[in-house]
Amino acid sequence: MEDLRAPAAGRSLFLFSGHGMERRQNDMLMLPADYLKAPGRLISNAISTRNLSDALSYLTCVSTHVLLLDGCRNDIDGLRTDGTGILNDNQPIAVNPLFEKGTLYATASGLRAYSPKSGGLSLFGRALLDGLSNKPDPKLDEAPIELIQKRQRSAVEINKLGSYMKGRVAALIKAANESVVQIVRSEVASPDPDRPIELAELTKEASIGFAPGSSKRPQPTFADQEQPRPAPDAWFRERYQPERIAVPAIPGASRQEHIDRFHAIFGSEAVTFPWLDKLRIIGLSTHQVFDHQVVKVLSSAQTAATSELHRLQISFRVAVPDPIGHLIVIENQRQRRFCSVLPSDVDERTFQLEMDVEDRDYFNFSIYLSPQNDGPAGRIAAAWDQLRARDVITAAGRLKSDVESELTNAFKDGEEALRLKLRSPLAATVATVLLLKGNQFERMYDWARNLANWFPAMPDSVVLWTEQCRRMTAGRALDPELIPWFVRELSRRSLPFTADGFGLAIDLVSDVVRGRLGTDEATRSAARALANRLEAAALYFRDTGLFCTFAGFPAEWKPELNLGPPEQSRFPDPKSRVRAPNE
Repeated sequence: MEDLRAPAAGRSLFLFSGHGMERRQNDMLMLPADYLKAPGRLISNAISTRNLSDALSYLTCVSTHVLLLDGCRNDIDGLRTDGTGILNDNQPIAVNPLFEKGTLYATASGLRAYSPKSGGLSLFGRALLDGLSNKPDPKLDEAPIELIQKRQRSAVEINKLGSYMKGRVAALIKAANESVVQIVRSEVASPDPDRPIELAELTKEASIGFAPGSSKRPQPTFADQEQPRPAPDAWFRERYQPERIAVPAIPGASRQEHIDRFHAIFGSEAVTFPWLDKLRIIGLSTHQVFDHQVVKVLSSAQTAATSELHRLQISFRVAVPDPIGHLIVIENQRQRRFCSVLPSDVDERTFQLEMDVEDRDYFNFSIYLSPQNDGPAGRIAAAWDQLRARDVITAAGRLKSDVESELTNAFKDGEEALRLKLRSPLAATVATVLLLKGNQFERMYDWARNLANWFPAMPDSVVLWTEQCRRMTAGRALDPELIPWFVRELSRRSLPFTADGFGLAIDLVSDVVRGRLGTDEATRSAARALANRLEAAALYFRDTGLFCTFAGFPAEWKPELNLGPPEQSRFPDPKSRVRAPNE
């Protein structure tokens, strides 16, 4: 590809459909057809998407890349490999500053991808063609594709296509009367938020094509405008039946009374007994361990019961304080361990746990900020739900109308105003993650920097500010103090709480270690130690929720020791400061 003479608007397309697995966030391994077959047993010859993306970022002849990845993303016991370095991602040249990438994953991290039992195209492949052709057959209850007019043809943004395919796959599963879970995920990385990555509409005469990006966002158009259209997130809202308010715990209740109460809340013994016997709440700073009695379950919602799948949504609070946060740890009836982060905040927060249970195993264990929270925290949580159901631009739009001015004013007034008026540095962090996902730099200001300086218990803000600066400079030199500050501050804190922050931290630290981000040797040495901390946790990391989840770790791996701040660390001076890219 380095020798290609591509046109100025040239783009690359990579399509994989087959077996896959995932070891850590955004590092899917694509397994060749002869993988593990005799005589070779190509145990290390899987294609790593991280290696592929890293190598593509060095190409100067092609800046825009689209990856369509149709394969499972769950971990497979016995296949512990990092894949092969098929492409050279340690080039001596600089990364292409115009590099942008749009990726569609067939399913979310930790989940499987499916094909019809009768054969034919996979669910992902069928939804992809249905979306690009704008002629789904049969039409089901998913929302139509949102097209935009480009010259003589129509096109669709990658994020919009992913949103359509998410609903289309859910509708295909529902129409087949199946109970499996497959959630299409989209991911776009671009230095220019006003130039969306698009695919051209597929016609009878054409194969998949590309439409050049635009500096302005055209208005969407729809086929069959006269027909009533379901809301784009209708499938998401219908996922659970109306929630039920949980009956409060009775002081001094017997074990049988606890069992009866939990079963009424959860509706499954596969959740009731692990919750009663194996659930632990662990303080990230104190390392104190508590059982289920410190968890106040507020409500629950379930999907329609099937013999194979039980889907559950639980809203809860933790009744004991910790200055950094807690871990919720549980072991299911198959002795598989799960752990998620519950960050602390100025006020007590309500979290939302989503679980998918199949044959006593949990293949989804995800934690979110609950929309039941009062004030800005609840509205920001609702905006995140829009991100899950639709796309990042829609979610950012909701954030702007609901809470953005309140956030901006709180930051302008200073730390105490943020504490007293907003009362949620955690919600401000989630809002920053959401805006960064959409490259909405002009709306982020220096929120992340202020969060990093004012709230040293919050590790994500260090990562978010560094990534924001890197994207905003777009190939120009970074502030020479930024990378040493990033490595120093993150080394003193817990590992990032959010799944996005964790993934970005891995990428940033890796780029420091490999010399992509220039710095002094002392900082690079410290980055190697930080990389070891991240990699130890990344083995079990899943990106299925807003906050980090870790699954399948052995009993000897202590999450509170690996995920919390180092024992010898002290919180950094809140007066420490780094400059903005334009200062």
